[in-house]
Order: sequence, then C-alpha cells, then structure tokens
Amino acid sequence: MEQILQAIRYNNGKFPRNELQHIIEQKEEAIPYLLQIMNDLKDDYEKVLDRPTRIDFIYAYFLLAQFQVKELFPIMIDVLSKPSEICENIFDDAITEGIGRILASVYNGEIDLLLGLIENTKANQYARGQALNALVVLVLNDHLSRDFVMDYFKQLMNGKLAETNYYINAEIVCCCEDLYPEEVLPDIQRLYEDQVVESTIIRLDSIEKTLQKTKEDVLRKNYQKHNFQLITSAIEELQDWACFRQDFHEMLTNSYSKVERSAASGDLKSNPAVKVEKIGRNDPCTCGSGQKYKKCCGR
Repeated sequence: MEQILQAIRYNNGKFPRNELQHIIEQKEEAIPYLLQIMNDLKDDYEKVLDRPTRIDFIYAYFLLAQFQVKELFPIMIDVLSKPSEICENIFDDAITEGIGRILASVYNGEIDLLLGLIENTKANQYARGQALNALVVLVLNDHLSRDFVMDYFKQLMNGKLAETNYYINAEIVCCCEDLYPEEVLPDIQRLYEDQVVESTIIRLDSIEKTLQKTKEDVLRKNYQKHNFQLITSAIEELQDWACFRQDFHEMLTNSYSKVERSAASGDLKSNPAVKVEKIGRNDPCTCGSGQKYKKCCGR
C-alpha cells in the first residue's frame, strides 16, 4: 500500500485509475494510510505540500468520502478552518470542487463543527460556502431536517453572523433556493434591499422564479443533481479534472521549465506556483448572463 501511495503522491498529468482501483479494492488496509495523509496535512501542511504537484491528499479525501469514513469529518473541518490564505494554498481551485459533498459524505453528527466553520470569520470564504452547501446535501439525503437547516439560514440572515460578507450572504441565499425558500423570502428580500448580497452569484429574480414551482418538485429535482449527491466513486469524480489532460501537463511542465531557468539566472528570488487560467465556479459565466458560472451554465 505504501508503494502505491508513493507512486501517486504527485500529479504527472496521467490519471492513476489502476492505482486508485487497487486502493478501493484494498480499502480496509488503505484507510489508515489515507487518514494519516490527512492528519499530516492538518498538523503540518507545509511539509505535506512539498511540491506544487502534490495531489495524494486530494485522492485521500475523495476515497475516504467514498468509503464514508467518519473520522475524516473533524480532520477536514480543521483543515478548512485554517486561516484563509493557508486554506487557499492547500486547496487552490479544488476548494469549490465537491468539498461540501465530501463533508456531507463523512458527516459524523457533530453539527457544531460544521456550523462553527460557517460562522468562522477568519476561515476562507469558499470553505465556509462549501460548509453551507454541505448542509443542503445533508438535507436532500435525509441526514438533517429541512426545518432545522432553514431555521439556521434564517438566523444567519438575521444577525447570527459576526460580519457582513457579500459572498457568504449570496451562498446562504443560494442554499435557501436549493431547499425552497418560501419561509425565508422576506429575509432574502431584505438582504437585497440592504445591498449586502453578491448579486453576480444569484439574483433576486432567480428566487422568485423558483417559488413559482412547487416545493416537492424543486427538492426532488435538486436531489437528482450530481452536485447534491454524496460521493460514491472517487474515480468518477476525479477522472475528468483538467490537471489530467495531456495538454495541461505539457503547459505546466513548460511553465516550470521557464521558472527554473529564471531562478537559475537569478531573475527570481522564489519559485512561485504556476497559475493556470480556467473558468472557476465563482467566475462570471461565459454565456454573458451576468451571473456566476455555478448558478448558470455550471449548474
């Protein structure tokens, strides 16, 4: 098992399907190793992230989510609760790639840990948004009651949060819409009247359109959507990621070569991570709608 995990520690541009399948087949043996990777990340993230291509921890939390290993829940909460910049360094764009579903898949009943992350003003706002999304996933999969979560959302919109964060407010509105926002419509309208919602993520007319449907229809259709389901296959979740495309790997390799040449010639004092432009879920949608990608074509 150690040899397999060593072989997939870094991303070389090829998706390690066979290795991941072997881990899945030997899951009882693999679980302690996967948990150790995550504990190491929690305790000393800089030591784990020894190269920009380090990726085994992503495999680890997707696999543990597939196995529904509850021990991962407090570890993930701890990692996601790290100061915003550290969290960004750890996850980069992966912070919006299924983290809410990961949390829901390994949820151990400690609701205060999840709510604590949501209300943690020092935590990364995207991590907090994913914690909000986890509540929706837990409701749609019958692990939490809708009444409890909607009441919590109402509290958040009425002063429970210690700060005014336009992005978090938008995420709360999105989550209310996902669970059918009938009882919190006045609260949502007030947020828009006070202009404290990032309206490029979700507009008020989207809420009004949702309320023209029945609650049963909205909840049924959302339950069927992939982004509200628990993790059942790490391979299916990861195999189409852009970082496993050959052209992506070649571009990354060329970029690293340029950085290394510059460093060797003394042009750079450090070796910065190479940023690759792509459409993020929180970027404006390319269709021109004015909304964020995740609430438009990325749904």
